[in-house]
Amino acid sequence: MQEKIIAVLDFSVVFSQRGIILAICQWYGRRADPVWGWVVLLIRPFHPGRRLAFLSGGSSAMNTRQRNILNILQREQLSIKSAAVIFGVSEMTIRRDLSYLSSRGLAVLLKGGAMGSTLRYEPPSVSGTLSELKFSLGEALYSRIMPCASLFIGTGSTALAFAKVLSGKLHPALTVITNALPVASALFRSSCKVILLGGELRSTSLDLVGPLAESNLGQYHVDWLVSGCDGALSSRGFFTSDFSLSHLEKKSIGIASRVAIITESRKFGQASLTCFVEPRQVQLLVTDPALPPAEAAPLRAAGIEIVFCST
Repeated sequence: MQEKIIAVLDFSVVFSQRGIILAICQWYGRRADPVWGWVVLLIRPFHPGRRLAFLSGGSSAMNTRQRNILNILQREQLSIKSAAVIFGVSEMTIRRDLSYLSSRGLAVLLKGGAMGSTLRYEPPSVSGTLSELKFSLGEALYSRIMPCASLFIGTGSTALAFAKVLSGKLHPALTVITNALPVASALFRSSCKVILLGGELRSTSLDLVGPLAESNLGQYHVDWLVSGCDGALSSRGFFTSDFSLSHLEKKSIGIASRVAIITESRKFGQASLTCFVEPRQVQLLVTDPALPPAEAAPLRAAGIEIVFCST
């Protein structure tokens, strides 16, 4: 993908004198080659005196069961019958829960169940690269580093898989900082607080880089930095194929107490354009059991803890 996005986010709500919401617009650019983008419009009745979810603070009034239902709906459709079994309550209770979520714009009611709100963007080219192994790596990383108070999640499909794992958990006190639009999208309406860095959009992926992103990074400190890589050499470190991204990732290491690399073992034994972190700067590596012992030994000698995911 060689296009650029000219407007990152402009969120507006317009009311008429009759009390009708005319449009809710999430704007990521205007479509005109070579620029691309998308606009989501939602038009619905607005009754005076009734505050909608996005005006009244979102999901703060939800109970635990409703939050868990919402987490499921963010990933898949949910039937009333199966939800009643999962949560051990009556189907009538689930119907009330789904009606409540629907009234707040968080769910769309279907015959016999519901699905999550469609006010969410996820590029098919990104989600299509998420294999079962990547989710297994994400689960292994989650088990090792959580709970914590703050995370920086970097770019790449494996880091995105971890974000999707995180989105299905309840962590209301967790703050996630990211420069990756797909990560922010995956955590949309999760229990996490999400901070998206500004910056210049890369021409090859939905990630923000450049001086503005690097400047914004300096305002924060996180417990863990979570990053993938394009290549790895146990003697030299972890690599990326984009120089601008490498510069940002080097900066992000400076704001983290600990660094975790999450990657498939097949990335080892090959370098990419530039090394963004050396072994001595990494505390944790999460990978699959196919990592060659010849690669693992130098990493452990450098003080890196290696966690293998289940296969």
